[in-house]
Amino acid sequence: MKSSKKSAENTAAKKPKKQKSAKKTFSFIKKFILTFILCLIIFVLAIGSAMAGLVGGAVYGYIKTSKPVTEEQLLAKSSNRTTFIYDAKGNVIQKLTGRDNMDSEPITDKEVPKYLKDAIIAIEDERFETHPGVDIQGVINAGLGFAKSILTGSESKSRGGSTITQQVIKNITGDDRRSIERKVQEGYAAIMLEQKLEKWQILELYMNLGYWGNSCTGVQSASKKYFGKPVSDLSLAQCALLAGIQNSPGKYNPFTEKGRKNAKERQEIILSLMLKQDRITQAEYDQAIKEDLKYIPKSSSQKVVSVQSYFVDQVIVDVRKALMEQMNISATMANYMIYGGGLEIYTTMDPKIQADMDSVFLDDTYFPLVNETAKRQMEHPQAAMAIIDVQNGHVKALYGGYGKKEASNTLNRASSSLMRRQPGSTAKPIVVYAPAIDSKTVTAATVIEDKPVYMLTGKDAERQYPTNYDNKHDGLTTVRNAIKNSVNVVAAAVWRDYLGADASIEYLKKVGIDREKERYISLVLGGWEQGINPLQLAASYVPFAREGIYYEPSTFTLVKDSNGAELINRKAANFNIACSEQTAFIMTDMLQEVTKGRTSTYPHSGTAVTNVNEDKIGMPVAAKTGTTQSNIDKWLVGYTPYYSAAVWYGYDNSGAEPIPVKTAEMYQAHKIFTAVMQKVHEGLPRKEFNEMPSDIVKKQICIYSGKIATDLCKRDPRGNATFTEYFIKGTEPRDDDPCTLHVEAQVCTESQDTLKRNLLAGPYCPADTVVSKVFIQRDPPYLPEKPNEKPPKDTAYELPAGEFCTVHGAPPELEIPGIDDIHDWLWPIGDDNIPGSGDGSQADQSSTHELDTVIPLE
Repeated sequence: MKSSKKSAENTAAKKPKKQKSAKKTFSFIKKFILTFILCLIIFVLAIGSAMAGLVGGAVYGYIKTSKPVTEEQLLAKSSNRTTFIYDAKGNVIQKLTGRDNMDSEPITDKEVPKYLKDAIIAIEDERFETHPGVDIQGVINAGLGFAKSILTGSESKSRGGSTITQQVIKNITGDDRRSIERKVQEGYAAIMLEQKLEKWQILELYMNLGYWGNSCTGVQSASKKYFGKPVSDLSLAQCALLAGIQNSPGKYNPFTEKGRKNAKERQEIILSLMLKQDRITQAEYDQAIKEDLKYIPKSSSQKVVSVQSYFVDQVIVDVRKALMEQMNISATMANYMIYGGGLEIYTTMDPKIQADMDSVFLDDTYFPLVNETAKRQMEHPQAAMAIIDVQNGHVKALYGGYGKKEASNTLNRASSSLMRRQPGSTAKPIVVYAPAIDSKTVTAATVIEDKPVYMLTGKDAERQYPTNYDNKHDGLTTVRNAIKNSVNVVAAAVWRDYLGADASIEYLKKVGIDREKERYISLVLGGWEQGINPLQLAASYVPFAREGIYYEPSTFTLVKDSNGAELINRKAANFNIACSEQTAFIMTDMLQEVTKGRTSTYPHSGTAVTNVNEDKIGMPVAAKTGTTQSNIDKWLVGYTPYYSAAVWYGYDNSGAEPIPVKTAEMYQAHKIFTAVMQKVHEGLPRKEFNEMPSDIVKKQICIYSGKIATDLCKRDPRGNATFTEYFIKGTEPRDDDPCTLHVEAQVCTESQDTLKRNLLAGPYCPADTVVSKVFIQRDPPYLPEKPNEKPPKDTAYELPAGEFCTVHGAPPELEIPGIDDIHDWLWPIGDDNIPGSGDGSQADQSSTHELDTVIPLE
């Protein structure tokens, strides 16, 4: 310290407070305020005293609400103690020890060569040794340089106005907002920090907390990464190069050709500044300029660290975020605490469930190499899975990719924010059906016409959209059966006609998904721009199993510091009500249909029944399948009374063309789900889904009209069309409003139309060809919207109204001869031939007519 003359061996972690006099402390605050007063004077001259008064008030407000760096924030930079991570049973599953687990090696001021300190000061903050934390001259120079660049259109050559102390503040807090408020508060915090620490301690913090590119936090790890040696062995040329990297690690990356060129140019600028500021001699400058900078190969610089599991990777992400929020520290500072602060982190991981999941993901039989496109692009099939306890939202297991995990912090497809795959039809329950049923505008028995639809506008208005996966249409379909067979048209129609974007987006927010900017029909079908990961999807289905309660998924419950004091306690889960208990009950009952065969006369089995069902898992199960366009992604999300889980299967698509999942691997997500969940539920007591809650009523309905069933519904030509359905009280069909869709008519069995329907019997159909049949009769009748549109399948069962038998017509009309006809027939010669009017010969001749052939008149 300045007052106590402590040696430089003291590290910043000790944070000795300066014994400043009240007068000196006031002096620094006074300088800070005077700085802003000076700025305000300039501002007044520019735009007037009224505006200056407003700005002055704002500056005062910013200072008043600023938060100086605390002792706890400075304590976060500790790096020598081992952190222990425990599973839910209290077993240690990971030890984290500073440099063994992260590419960061804190260094003390004593270890840093003077060349490196001078290089940093020369380029970043040349008046560092003398200013109180804020460099007034630097701010003015930066402002003038910026103004000049605006006027001339050239790039500003001046250094930014932030001092090294201010950059330390930003590295500690992680606050990088671009605002006047932030800059004012940062300046004030910098002045306060200068009251607590010596200059060498602040510079030490700068060198340890800064990011130096290629995953290096701190200058020591950067030195070893790029030059293969500690900073104490660096030459002047190497020190100058390192000093320039932190300004823009990507631009000055020594591992790229362009980066090396940029870094060399900046190194020469730094050396020039060091010479100009009398920090080095001309001879030292000349030698450093000529030095050939040699970097070690990137592959040789990779540090060998212990491999963390996918679960531990996610725990570290979550704990880091929690520490940043609770302690107001940066990600870098939080990492120091996690990897070297001696923390105790208690996780939610169940070791048995995790082992069950691991065994499946390490089994090659679930990842068949049958995709020729993938082989050409040298990609292996991938999958990921997450399992959550539905009682509290605790994450029990995660696995983020195929096979053995080879490194820490690799892409975690199970839970990473970078894993954003479209969910396909798994979106329908959470985007459409749950919010629609919860709003009581739709029931499980609501009937929608599954027919060709045209929901696009503009140039695509004539194109059918959406289409069903088989490009066929069943016609009248209940919501229940639309879920069972994953009918796109019905989901889209419910969203468009009954629900709307606002209700969908609001519900999604309740289950932890923000899709505010995706207010279009593809939201319904899971064609999401932002995508989703298995952990989010599994969590979004928890309310269906848990009486409508959504739990924010949690990977840890408690974090303690090295002294055993609680830092973060999340034993009490964060939750909210996503939907009513009644909605959750009905959704579960419908989603169980997806895992069952034909349970009514609806002509489809559930889309998951072959591989996912109660018999295979050994526990009641509800599920939903999902496939994205061109079969790029395959999903299975499902839940039991114990756990909710989601599986994604597909390819990373890192090559030139997307890789569709082929037929031979089409159901791998289903198979992985069942393999894991079967193991997980072994030995667990059988448990049913929640009992039927109050305010649920049951009605026997017609599955094609959604109304109260009649005897005619039982005689539907496809079979018994009745089903006992659940309703939220008040949404059930009225008993006095029965099904009128089904009608009975007399038809002729020997006459059919082009749809092979028997036509209505006519008055001349023989009695033995006339039977009574039941048909459906839409009101209004089905009419195609576009020419050449193929009608729904159920038009084959529709009453052929107005179409009568064409086989049995009326008998030919018989012509009854009049008296003149008989006269002409009998005596065609004339009246002279009438018997008795001539000689006997004529009479004899005419007597030869066979009078017995005359048609009798009666």
